[in-house]
Amino acid sequence: MSAAVIFDMDGLLLDSEDFWQQAEFEMFSSLGVPLQPEDTAQTLGWRCDYVVQHWYAKFAWQGPTPAEVGDAIIDNVIQLIIQQGKLMPGAREALELSKNLGLPTALATSSNHRMMLATLEHFDLLHYFQATCSAEFLPLAKPHPQVYLNAAAALGIEPQQCVALEDSVTGVIAAKAARMRCIAIPEHANFDDSRYGIADLKLPSLLQLTGAELLR
Repeated sequence: MSAAVIFDMDGLLLDSEDFWQQAEFEMFSSLGVPLQPEDTAQTLGWRCDYVVQHWYAKFAWQGPTPAEVGDAIIDNVIQLIIQQGKLMPGAREALELSKNLGLPTALATSSNHRMMLATLEHFDLLHYFQATCSAEFLPLAKPHPQVYLNAAAALGIEPQQCVALEDSVTGVIAAKAARMRCIAIPEHANFDDSRYGIADLKLPSLLQLTGAELLR
């Protein structure tokens, strides 16, 4: 039986994946990296510095350093979230459900710590979480499980007693590697991706999440 809930952020609670793809495409195109918009889907769910290093290794550019490029992308995404951002359907309801069940709740994200806090404050979500963990300063981000292990430790709950909610394959791999039960809520276009088969449950949206599934 689950004793705690750990949420991902981008693509699960926050409808932000298009913002990441837009900011990355604009930045890399300005540096002469020959991308098509759909190429940014290759790195869905990756930490920003992983994305920058991935494209820098293929198309080393002149001018700004990879770290400067990463900071600029994050700044752009934060502005897009504040100006146009929306929560995913059922996001606030899922957080309320966890709260009403009395389950300790944490956030485990690959996103930059500054962006994580800006998002939670903008949407008034911070009060739902007893712990918030960003993988920004970890040696490895998702699909490595460390950010999930840190979130469980911050709650004082064994990983095996936690249920993780994720939207990306990268995140599902991280949660399962942390030995957590995982509920996947993939983007509609990726719903039939066979790689989600390692999740314990797959739902079309957070609106279908029930207390019974959180507690199971």
